[in-house]
Amino acid sequence: MSIHDLIARRAAGGAGSPDPVTLPQALRDPRLERASMARPKVTFIVTSYNYELYIVECLRSVTRQTYDEWECIVVDDVSTDGTVDAVRGFIESPEARGRFTLIERTENGGQMEAFRDGLRVATGAFVCMLDADDVLLEDFLAAHMRAHLSVATVAFTSSNQYQINAKGEIIGGQHMDHQSKGHYRHVRKTSFQTGFWVWATSSSMVFRRSTLELVMPTDGTTFRICADYYLAHFCHLIGDSLLIPTIHGCYRRHGHNNFGSNPVLGNINSVGNLDKHPPHDLFRWTMINHVLRNYDVFYPIFMGKGLVRFLLRLVKFRELPRLAAQYPKAFPGPVLRYQWWAIQQAWAKRHTPVSEKFKILPPPAEDGEPAGPEGGRG
Repeated sequence: MSIHDLIARRAAGGAGSPDPVTLPQALRDPRLERASMARPKVTFIVTSYNYELYIVECLRSVTRQTYDEWECIVVDDVSTDGTVDAVRGFIESPEARGRFTLIERTENGGQMEAFRDGLRVATGAFVCMLDADDVLLEDFLAAHMRAHLSVATVAFTSSNQYQINAKGEIIGGQHMDHQSKGHYRHVRKTSFQTGFWVWATSSSMVFRRSTLELVMPTDGTTFRICADYYLAHFCHLIGDSLLIPTIHGCYRRHGHNNFGSNPVLGNINSVGNLDKHPPHDLFRWTMINHVLRNYDVFYPIFMGKGLVRFLLRLVKFRELPRLAAQYPKAFPGPVLRYQWWAIQQAWAKRHTPVSEKFKILPPPAEDGEPAGPEGGRG
């Protein structure tokens, strides 16, 4: 249990406690403007391979954002069609307003390596991993930054999506994987011994850049497809995530997606052929190895006992003896101690209600409501 959970539990037990103070919306707090505090910049990283047909429409949707603090980096992964010419033409047009940068890779590396190149030059405090065939609605960034700064402090947010086909026709009124169920939900207290997915696609997400930089593999491991599975889960384990119930983008199902190539047939969960998906344990062990090989980076974040408990959300019980012997710096005590902790965590996970793992949070104040220091949600 974290110190934050302990404080919340003790506070909830107090009878007759006054209503909590409502925090103002940071994006609409006039005191910040008077203090010359700036809105955070968001970097869009658009990775593309042979998406000539869709990429200009994607980039155009970035220019329509009502939240105007953004930059966009397009990384072409050695396309063999006219993608690069289409991007260059758009970047040189007046509607791009000089806010787009094109990186042309010299070797095809897949989704993770293209994203790594974009992240390396990103300057935003937040990052959106935008697929070149998807389309954002104009309030996408406004909704995500309002959620990040006024609903919950998390590693990333994920909003719901329409689904569209190759011709841009709406073929689905929501993304079936997105488990918001009509509420803002703080997703927490999860583990990763087995796989799950409760968010929409990578184009629905806005990450903290600092968390992304922390989790990027440094040992040469890469993911040509489904890099978002690694990034979303690892970032979520470190800093939780937030589901935004409203729809702010369109996920394109054109039949040639890297993974989600299945047609929309109804209420089924798998958008793609799971045989193409890298095995779950490859993601899991990449995370475990990344933490242990970068122990000096992760230790100050979690500290000793906290770091072990974090690893126990990834490591399976039978794997503990070998890991403890291989990494005595991370596991300085007797292995029986850590096995007992693992049993305790497994028991707590089993007995934690879904309402705590998907905790409903109040939405941010609407634009017409007071949100300054004197007002806010009651």
